[in-house]
Amino acid sequence: MAQTTYSVAMACGYVAISSDCITYTDISGYASIVSVPEQARITGEAYTFEGNVSIVKAAKLQPIAVQVSIIYTEDDAGAFDTLQLLHIADECGGTICLRWAPRGNTAGYQQYTIEGPLTGFQYPGMDAGQGGPIVTTFTVTGPEIVAAVIAS
Repeated sequence: MAQTTYSVAMACGYVAISSDCITYTDISGYASIVSVPEQARITGEAYTFEGNVSIVKAAKLQPIAVQVSIIYTEDDAGAFDTLQLLHIADECGGTICLRWAPRGNTAGYQQYTIEGPLTGFQYPGMDAGQGGPIVTTFTVTGPEIVAAVIAS
């Protein structure tokens, strides 16, 4: 297979959150990293008296946890405050939606969405030896990531 001549820059993305999975709030100006781990399948193995290796089978997909790093701010409408309110209000495991598009929020580009509970929320730490902005994280865990093309 020949080397590709096409790629996507990582710094041009779009990130948004929604508490109802209908109306999204763009947090691209606060988000700095979207960490998407490999999604695993449940697997199992068994051994027999004959043979030297196991019999391995794979089954259903395991849940996946997507973590987003955001710049900590203290503006009331910022990503940190919005997510903190969702974190506190989410007593019984309500869901939120996280959507990201590597090339940006433009019709025809690919976007990815995960729906699930807000399973992690990081409050700001401090380090007197650092001069950069404080970065916190939040995590949404769901059964799958849905890929779609952004509509016009």
